[in-house]
Amino acid sequence: MRHHSALITAVLFCATFTAGVAEYILPGQLDLVAQGLGISEATTGRLVTVFSLAYGLTTPVLVVMTARVERRLLISVALLVFAAANIVSWLSPTFLSIMALRVVMAASTGLVVVAALSLAVRLAPPERRARAVATVVMGVTASLVLGVPAGRTIAEHWDWTTTFPLNAALAVFVAGLVRATLPRTVPHAPVPLRRQLGLLADSRIILGLTVTFLWLGGYAVLNTYFTPYLVRVVGLDGGAVSLVLLLFGLTSIVGIRIGGFLTDCVGAHRTLTVTKAFHVLVLIALPVLGVATGSAVGAVLLWGIAAWGSTSTQQIRVASLAPDASDVLMSLNQSVMQIAIAAGAGGGGLVVAQNLKLLPLIAAAGVAASLVLLLLTQRRNRTAPDPCAALTECPQP
Repeated sequence: MRHHSALITAVLFCATFTAGVAEYILPGQLDLVAQGLGISEATTGRLVTVFSLAYGLTTPVLVVMTARVERRLLISVALLVFAAANIVSWLSPTFLSIMALRVVMAASTGLVVVAALSLAVRLAPPERRARAVATVVMGVTASLVLGVPAGRTIAEHWDWTTTFPLNAALAVFVAGLVRATLPRTVPHAPVPLRRQLGLLADSRIILGLTVTFLWLGGYAVLNTYFTPYLVRVVGLDGGAVSLVLLLFGLTSIVGIRIGGFLTDCVGAHRTLTVTKAFHVLVLIALPVLGVATGSAVGAVLLWGIAAWGSTSTQQIRVASLAPDASDVLMSLNQSVMQIAIAAGAGGGGLVVAQNLKLLPLIAAAGVAASLVLLLLTQRRNRTAPDPCAALTECPQP
């Protein structure tokens, strides 16, 4: 049974990795895309922005609309729609057509990620639930780690549009894998509109989503401008920057695994408290260590572990606030994450205009605020069960 569960988790990892590639493969080659379309890099950057906004705005709506659809079928169809959007982008590579199709890709990505997270919670044994969620989340992170350099390499050696048919082929393959491997599951009963509105009126849920916003918004303040920080503050050159970015991505994956393991062992609240506190300390240390390149690189790698150690745990914590509507809450949490990234990027841009060295401290302030809010809400809800225990009662297929 454990081997079967591991196979299911691996397939869900492949699904989120495939969907995540769409979001992360483009930013690494914006200059080449701009040249190919004959527009400025600033204009090309809107392709990234529109994806995040479409992801954040459409995911909760689509999750509710597809509540009655069997999860295996939903993931497969969403991947095939994703593949079709990539093929059309390849055949008609104009700025307006690609922007419209990025909306379709974002909607498909949101459905795949939320459905995969939901299945990870439902199908994994209770004692390995957090680690299963961590693995599924890790698919998105792995797409960031591999997608950016892979997209750049493909674009430089062939053409920037070559990534579209490759994405499509991967999506079709994984859709077949999903259909052949995942078991049929009974969909959750649709959440009535009154219940959905009630979720948004629940102070516990609003506070839980605010923790997500503050934490990831703080992270995005520095992460969005990570490359210029490494070049102008830490003093790395081009080749060293690429290596550090790759190592940072790998340590992020390690952080996700550690967070999932700790959640299964000591619970969600303790894991979030420890990882967020560690996150704040590393960010505060960065400006001090930035004067020594070796120390700064070491701190950056620790940042990858600390920053991503909270990811799967926070997802579980939010979903546990209303286990009967966990799909809706996961979609809301995914939306808040995208909005937080956009807000953090905007805030970071204002800081960069003043002093690039301040980025880690501003980022630390956001993460520290999420930690304080987490501690306050936990004290308020002392009688609440641990999130992992709450999700143990989720309906099983």
